[in-house]
Amino acid sequence: MLLQTNSYLVPREKRVEHSRLLARFRQTLARLGCTHFEAYEQVGSNWSPTESTGRFVQIMRFRDRKHQLSVQAAERNDPSAQQLIREFCDLINFSYQQQQGLFAVGFYSGAIPMTAKATEVSDSAPAASEDLSAALEPGPTMTNPMGSPPQNLTSLTQRQAVTPGRIPPRPGPMKPSV
Repeated sequence: MLLQTNSYLVPREKRVEHSRLLARFRQTLARLGCTHFEAYEQVGSNWSPTESTGRFVQIMRFRDRKHQLSVQAAERNDPSAQQLIREFCDLINFSYQQQQGLFAVGFYSGAIPMTAKATEVSDSAPAASEDLSAALEPGPTMTNPMGSPPQNLTSLTQRQAVTPGRIPPRPGPMKPSV
């Protein structure tokens, strides 16, 4: 099992359009073979919605590296997916977020094997009896040819400059959890 996350900021005035784009992402990715796409907004301590930071994270799940590469190839060859990516990049001002280190990508492989019950529930997970080594393959290597907008939802920063792990701190003072 492989996960990819894309984390970025969305200005308050663009959140309605962002929600529309996320729904289109889900449809497009499902059509191209990635049936697990989620998006979340970061909230304040104790899940307080009043302390919204405007930071969102997208999560895409793939069976293995081969599955991720097949979805990525399908995105490159799909004009509607390319248009959706351009709209997303324009909406969040991708080039600015990239330059400022505000857009972050993460690649994760499964840390614990899924149980047989969990694989039955997930339509995209490898069967429990399959060799788990494929699911534990390392994620894609990121490179840095700056300039052009990304061509794939699943590789938004493979061709962009990214400072791994650099996420700006939350604005304001930190509140101790009680």
